[in-house]
Amino acid sequence: MTVISDSSASPSSPFLSNLRSLSPSSSSSTIVPAPFASAFKMEAISKVNYEISNAVGLEELPEEVVMMIFSKLDLQDLKSMTLVSKAISRLARDSHLWKGLFITLNPTEGVPDPRLWCSTAVINSKMYLYGGHTTQEATNLISNVKNDLYEYDFEKRNWKLLSHSMGGKTEHKCVSYNDSLWFTGGYNGQDYTNDTYTFDPETGVSAIVETTGERFSPRSALTVGVWKGKMYTFGGWNGFSRKWFNDVYELDLDMRRWRRIDAKGPMPVQRTSHASVIQDGKMYIFGGFSGENYLNDLWEFDIESETWTDISQDCFGEKPAPRSRFCAAVYGNSMYILGGWNKIGYFEDLHTFNFTSRTWCQIKSPKWTIPSTSQYSFSIHNDLLYIFGGYCAKRKECVNDMVVFKMPEQDRLAEEVRMESEPPKKKSCFEARKIFEEVVTSSS
Repeated sequence: MTVISDSSASPSSPFLSNLRSLSPSSSSSTIVPAPFASAFKMEAISKVNYEISNAVGLEELPEEVVMMIFSKLDLQDLKSMTLVSKAISRLARDSHLWKGLFITLNPTEGVPDPRLWCSTAVINSKMYLYGGHTTQEATNLISNVKNDLYEYDFEKRNWKLLSHSMGGKTEHKCVSYNDSLWFTGGYNGQDYTNDTYTFDPETGVSAIVETTGERFSPRSALTVGVWKGKMYTFGGWNGFSRKWFNDVYELDLDMRRWRRIDAKGPMPVQRTSHASVIQDGKMYIFGGFSGENYLNDLWEFDIESETWTDISQDCFGEKPAPRSRFCAAVYGNSMYILGGWNKIGYFEDLHTFNFTSRTWCQIKSPKWTIPSTSQYSFSIHNDLLYIFGGYCAKRKECVNDMVVFKMPEQDRLAEEVRMESEPPKKKSCFEARKIFEEVVTSSS
């Protein structure tokens, strides 16, 4: 994970190598501007001496060349570039340079305390975080189920604690529909549940949803998605009965009526702590734990025909290793999954699955390290992926870090095509730039 710190760039910085490649080294004069000197040790500066008459300074190069050079730098060196001059600082602060970087945001006042398996959902320019739990010391036993509900403002970049009457939950799921939050399932500290609550951020009113029909049995660690006014649940488990599930239920969010779906085709095996997303009328299920094995199969559920298809063998690329305790999210025409856990250990990887080409791809870069995390929350706002909390394997503790990942360009283009009929999101670039400004300011 690229963690923002106050340390200066080292003498062995990749940027110094780039500078040496730009100019001959035959004299004692230096082209390093005075503001830039503060970011390096004096012994490093002595190694970057060039003859003024022959040297080419960064400000003399075309901007596209400077941007090409900067694209090879890591985040620490980009921060150092902001100290060179106003012109170079402007280029170094371009948010396109740090797409694909995992950036841990600086803690802000009122941030929720560390937790596992909270839920997050986005409505307009706000993200809402609810519940979660901590564990009993070094065990994985649930302790201290949280009952707090927070609002995070993407523009103001602050947290706000909200009042509600829903009690506490963990390993539940939350979706947004008609500008309200819908929470279902989970463990409340005493029992597994199958109730559903709503919360209206506009009015601040929370209420249990009175439903009809056949709803799923009490459970946690299920997955939930929304398609055309209906919420679909899959899987989960009940720790008291030691039972894992592979059933599908539908809740009509307007009629408030549950229905068990008698799906056609071969069924996925039972599982918990898996991931699912809905894209273009299909629900995709990946991974999880069956009670006996960790899984990495991929299933497609056609919502209209109510038919399951195992597409695991119809995909290209190298699929992720078997795992549980991870999340998935859709951006553009791809599903993203991060980290997770199996009996061997924790994963530090980021994978995408393209729905059109049915291709798996692992995203790698020498510029960053992927968080080693599980049991986190996952939300996307504009072209930024927000990861909150979870268990950090390297620190061996649950955390309350907020990590941001800027989506790769190819899926950003896919998102623009998919959203071309909607009004443009004018705040996307502003939001990304504001995060970088905050990072730079905090470490200057």
